[in-house]
Amino acid sequence: MQIDIMKLNSKGSQLLEDFVNKTGVDGAIVATAEGLEMASYFKDGDKDADLIAADSASMLSTITAMLDNTGKGNLKEMIITAENGSIAVKDLGEDVAFAVLAPSSHKMGGLVVALKLFIKEIQEF
Repeated sequence: MQIDIMKLNSKGSQLLEDFVNKTGVDGAIVATAEGLEMASYFKDGDKDADLIAADSASMLSTITAMLDNTGKGNLKEMIITAENGSIAVKDLGEDVAFAVLAPSSHKMGGLVVALKLFIKEIQEF
């Protein structure tokens, strides 16, 4: 997967806002492997982007190590379902984590499609 990190840093928040509004998710964030926010957009605006970026990078690192240790291959996507919604995390390559927050009403299949849509959009932008 090839993404332009410089464009993502400069135009990523607008891309994420468009993505969130188009797909009906609650928010999205792109973070470095070190847990630093590159871009984010959350509908309600009261989320701590720095904390979510750090958590996303940590989850990605942990799961990637687990997959390596078990020989299961590369991460496709990770979806965590909770009582008030779900969180999906995807490795964008280049040591970049992408996380999406979705409401509990959002269908799981729709979340997977949304992840794929964003990947396609980010590769084209």
